[in-house]
Amino acid sequence: MKRLITGLVLLTTLAALAGAEFRIDVTPMKTLPIQVGGRIKPLDTFSREAVRLITGKASFQGEEPVATVLRWWASPEAARNEKNIELRNLALKKKLGLPDERFFSSTELDQNPEFNKLREQVHQRMRGEDEELTSEEKEVQQVLVKMASLENVASGAAITVVPNPAGLEQAWGSLADLSHPEVIESLYPLRDSAEALRTALANEDQAAFATALEQFRSGLAQVGPTPPQGAMAREVFFNSFHPFRKAWIIYLVGFLCLLFAPAGRESKLYWVGLCLATMGFCLHAYGFYLRCMIAGRPPVTNMYESVIWVAFGAVLFSLIFEYFYKARNYVLASTGAAVVCLILADTLPAVLDPSIKPLTPVLRNNFWLTVHVLTITLGYAAFLLSLGLGHMALFKYAFRPDQEESVKNLNQALYKSIQVGVLFLAAGTILGGVWANYSWGRFWGWDPKEVWALIALLGYLAILHGRYAGWLREFGMAAWSVVAFLGVLMAWYGVNFVLGAGLHSYGFGTGGYKYVAIYVLVEFAFVGAMTLKHRNRLRS
Repeated sequence: MKRLITGLVLLTTLAALAGAEFRIDVTPMKTLPIQVGGRIKPLDTFSREAVRLITGKASFQGEEPVATVLRWWASPEAARNEKNIELRNLALKKKLGLPDERFFSSTELDQNPEFNKLREQVHQRMRGEDEELTSEEKEVQQVLVKMASLENVASGAAITVVPNPAGLEQAWGSLADLSHPEVIESLYPLRDSAEALRTALANEDQAAFATALEQFRSGLAQVGPTPPQGAMAREVFFNSFHPFRKAWIIYLVGFLCLLFAPAGRESKLYWVGLCLATMGFCLHAYGFYLRCMIAGRPPVTNMYESVIWVAFGAVLFSLIFEYFYKARNYVLASTGAAVVCLILADTLPAVLDPSIKPLTPVLRNNFWLTVHVLTITLGYAAFLLSLGLGHMALFKYAFRPDQEESVKNLNQALYKSIQVGVLFLAAGTILGGVWANYSWGRFWGWDPKEVWALIALLGYLAILHGRYAGWLREFGMAAWSVVAFLGVLMAWYGVNFVLGAGLHSYGFGTGGYKYVAIYVLVEFAFVGAMTLKHRNRLRS
């Protein structure tokens, strides 16, 4: 009995230590400006990105990311010994002789002989020219990036909060620089206040922390110019408010209301669903406004922003159609599609990186590029709406063919959405040629992005032509509208993330191949199953 009690006490103590939180309120440090990657952002944003990179999680041990980063900086040795480096690859863990756990300490990996062999192997391969890393070496490389990032945070080398007297755009100094033996004498007071801040954090002394932070901020202001606190506070608010997450939740409830509302516009549930869709759209728009204000530029410069924007465009078109045609199908389809897009953007940060980065030179101050990108992605938005309508139509044909009026309305909605998509995609493709002529000196060069945009456009033009010529009837148009979206997916995602070739290199990325492959297979299976069901019904 005594052993059992002792064991329970020990387990309770270990659990408490494992989940112990940083017992100090570091909220005032969230708005501290830091320059990283050519952009000045609040420490809160930097912390979120660092914690996500190192641990693979939005937060670690239930802490605020800024608390985690400051805890690592305050106690570097504890940070190195803490199991915070994410390693999921089972084959690599087996080769290293590690247990099947998710997190490992930097010290543990540094002391692993097999890991050190692989580290040296990766370094040798990277020093060679045209040396492609194996999948195992890529995994090791990712772990090394996490370890280096943790070390830079713990040492203060990554916490570049010391402004440059020459201006905001010049490179800033780090907390590690303040500890350098050759630091200039004028920075001694700032160095002392930084050390006092670190000590207060390590001791979890709230009063000492508040005093040291006030002195540290005052010292930073004397060193060089810093951005307005209002700008930093706006981004901190954006980070914690999660407008796009709230938008998809509201969209989802609105979608369910519209889905189960009785036919007709008299139903209260219909109006509740429509109001919720409008509320979600307003919140969606507010999120875009905040992101544009933070970035200082229009949206849609990376895959994450384009997914958010395309979902926004689909709901925008559906609300316009709803206003003119009084048909719930548009909003029902768009809210369902928007929920999927926003959930993907919210839950796949490794694929759809939500961080705001400075634009590459080719993208800066270019009016035609902005117009081209926004226009062509609005075309994608209309096709996303048609994708949702196509799924609804195929389902009706297969399981509710008796609802002739509903099926007819769905086909009319589908036809209109495809027309709008073709208009925007054609205009966006032409505007892209205008921008290409302005930037690269040629209107068209058969770049993969250009080719797949043309293929997607021709695919939907074929559907419109087939319907006009009588080659496609209602069911065929619905089926091909789902298939044609795969061309949009390739132009939108595949060129940048699968092919990774062409002049649009600034938009390249990696990841998500399995998700896309599964989606393509599911879509073909769905269309095939609905087609068989429809044909069997016609024969019976």
